[in-house]
Amino acid sequence: MSRTPEEPAPAHGTAAQPGEEPPGRVRAVPAALAGLAFESAPTGLAVLDAAGHELAANHRWAALLGPGPDTPSGFAWTERLPAAVREAAQEILERARSRGPGAVAGRLLAVPTGTAAERTLLLNVRATAVPGLCVAEVGEATEEVAERRVQLRLALDIASMAAWSVDLATGEDRWFAGSDELFGLQEQRSLIRDQLLAAFAPERQNTIAPTFARAALDGDGVFGTRFAMTDDAGRRRWMRVDARVHQLGRPPHRWLVGVTRDITEEMTRRGALEERVEAEAERSAQIEEVATALLSASTAGDVASAVTDRFHQGLGAIGALVLVPENGLLRPLATSGAGARAGEAMDGLPVAAAVPASRVIREGVPYFVRSHEEFRALSEGDPYDLLAVTAARSWAMLPLRRGERLPGALVLGYAEQRSFPPEERTLLLALAGLTGQALERSALVQQRIDLAQAVQHVLMPEALPRLPGLRLAARYTPASDGIAVGGDWYDAFLLPDGRYGLSIGDVEGHDVQAAATMGPVRTALRAYAQTETSPGRVLAATNELLCALGGSYFATCTYLVIDPASNALSAATAGHVPGILGLKDGATRLLAPPPGPPLGVLPKADYPTVRHSLAPVCCLVLLTDGLVEGPQIDLDAGLALACEAVGAHRHSDPEVLAAALLRASRLTGHLDDASLLAARWDAPGARDRQAG
Repeated sequence: MSRTPEEPAPAHGTAAQPGEEPPGRVRAVPAALAGLAFESAPTGLAVLDAAGHELAANHRWAALLGPGPDTPSGFAWTERLPAAVREAAQEILERARSRGPGAVAGRLLAVPTGTAAERTLLLNVRATAVPGLCVAEVGEATEEVAERRVQLRLALDIASMAAWSVDLATGEDRWFAGSDELFGLQEQRSLIRDQLLAAFAPERQNTIAPTFARAALDGDGVFGTRFAMTDDAGRRRWMRVDARVHQLGRPPHRWLVGVTRDITEEMTRRGALEERVEAEAERSAQIEEVATALLSASTAGDVASAVTDRFHQGLGAIGALVLVPENGLLRPLATSGAGARAGEAMDGLPVAAAVPASRVIREGVPYFVRSHEEFRALSEGDPYDLLAVTAARSWAMLPLRRGERLPGALVLGYAEQRSFPPEERTLLLALAGLTGQALERSALVQQRIDLAQAVQHVLMPEALPRLPGLRLAARYTPASDGIAVGGDWYDAFLLPDGRYGLSIGDVEGHDVQAAATMGPVRTALRAYAQTETSPGRVLAATNELLCALGGSYFATCTYLVIDPASNALSAATAGHVPGILGLKDGATRLLAPPPGPPLGVLPKADYPTVRHSLAPVCCLVLLTDGLVEGPQIDLDAGLALACEAVGAHRHSDPEVLAAALLRASRLTGHLDDASLLAARWDAPGARDRQAG
């Protein structure tokens, strides 16, 4: 039905009354306008079905995305796109559908053009109320957006970074700029995303950067973390992630937006730096140990130990060698590592030989030999073929001075050619100076040791006497530090009345004076024993004499007398370590009379005497504290060990018993000198009874 010209047209925006048929012209205008708007829209529009096929598309759609395939039926809309962006475009469609009617999903697409340039398109997809039906819109990004995108890609490429975002509601991710090149393969994206989401999972809030994670989730800060991954080539790589949570989309919801960069090189450098710092710290500690060992070395053996055990390791060398001149010949005092073979090869060569180490001793100057060629030049062609017996490629040859004299040379060998920078030369010369000083001290100390040992040897009994029914064995061990010579002594003698006297003692101190004091004390005790019958009175008389001499030394002592006629012993002690009685039934008993004060302390002192029957006794041991006390074991524990040894060897020869006691004493770690006197008692007639 058509409206005549006379009929007034309805006002704009009005509608037909209920029940009225709207004019056909009015009905046709919206449809025509809709079609016109669809076709003339400045952006490309398309209607897509549930399978992603185009149901309708305008000319701008085809102009922007390209012509579709020449097929009579519908085709998938992504077939208009270059293969490089089809997957990303399809993800947008699926995201819009998954969110339901009215939901919009979109992103920028970088579409290759076949040249070095590319177009930046903005794609948005809206889900409609009709199930599966979507409307897609595509348009060229504004010049400003395209420019920013290019700038961002350039910045990310230069910084070797990947940009990405993760929808915290759905876990979906978007990747942009450099992700493929950075991570090496597409499958790694899910690995990165999972690790990022795990970092924000509630159960890990307290373990992975909790402060940054909470700040990022609140939208107030940046979350940062790092992790390791393995790429397609099997290489371990480190990644650094920095991200912030933003409200994006329609309707707005939280997205984690961030960048990832490869920090493998940085971590490698850091690891190398940490290893270098650790190595330098270890080297410094080793050098400190070397210096400490040299400063505390007092004997030539100590110096040799410092060089062989610590020197070359602390300085990065493969061997060390200390050469000293002796009667015009070279002698190796200490060797370690590769220096051992070199020391053997140079042992006995003349000091005047064409050997670089000999030149150091003769000239008193250091040589830093950087190569085999320099070695041959210094040795006039290597006539002794020393290069054939060493693995070293360079050497530091340093003079060892003792006052104005040159007592030797220190040679350090290195596995590689070395330039020896000034700071290293300074360090080596300083350590060589410490070595020379240590050698000088060792010579002085050795002279004192030799003198003290000579004094001690003269004052100790040359041999133990033969006493009927009593078999004896004695031992003396010097202090383990090689320096101290103490005043320990032991003695055994026959008394005028036929009894046997046994004594053991220890003069306080560890030097020549202590050793010299020991002689008069032992002699005085033996002299008083000739006239006094009681061990207590013998100790009292010896004490009065030592106090009268007015010396600054005192001594501990145990003196006992064995009476073969009564098969008994009597004993007294001046503050000395208890002796040990080994009984025939396997038990042991301490021989510990009530102690009096050490000899030389109080002029008037009493020393009680105790008496024991020898009937149950098969052996006895007198000893000094150096045998049962030390840094590792206290006196009670040491006595317990000694008692075990006595019990186990009570029927053995005294020599065997003495050896067993020395083995047990090693557990104490003692530094003191030590003496022991072991006796096996066979009462008169005992052997006859055993034979019968």
